[in-house]
Amino acid sequence: MVKTQRRPIPIATQIDVYFRDRWLCHLCHRPVILHLALKHAAQAVHRVLPKAPLAYWAGTWSRDGAPLLDELAASIDHVEPLAQGGADDISNYAAVCARCNARKSARRDAEYIEAARPWKVKGKHGEPAHWDGLSSLYVALVKEGGHRLSPTERRWCELLAARLARGSGRAV
Repeated sequence: MVKTQRRPIPIATQIDVYFRDRWLCHLCHRPVILHLALKHAAQAVHRVLPKAPLAYWAGTWSRDGAPLLDELAASIDHVEPLAQGGADDISNYAAVCARCNARKSARRDAEYIEAARPWKVKGKHGEPAHWDGLSSLYVALVKEGGHRLSPTERRWCELLAARLARGSGRAV
């Protein structure tokens, strides 16, 4: 099998995919969370409660340091794996939770579902209508101030703020 070189997925494309897929994992249907929201929420809490023990953020998304990210961090999945000839474009991207992404690895969706039989979350009253992966929380925390941003975090904030200002923006 030939190893395909991955190129970074542009932030704007990732945002388009998350909103298109309603911030739900395409494999198990659990809501996914923008990792940067929890990073900046942890910073905000630490400014007010510096000694509070938190498990919101860990750079490695480890279970002990950030249990929500370990399970629910938003990622982009190649529906047809690159390693198996899948396209590296938005038509082959889908939102996926960290748990399903790690377990699926380079398998096709059907292979993963058959082998892992992921439990599909189904809401009693339907899917979330206004879930945004905490992206609006991230934008609000950053706009509130007091956060040092990397150039990448600044770009995420700019693009999310523009997208959220347009409304739900589900269609890509």
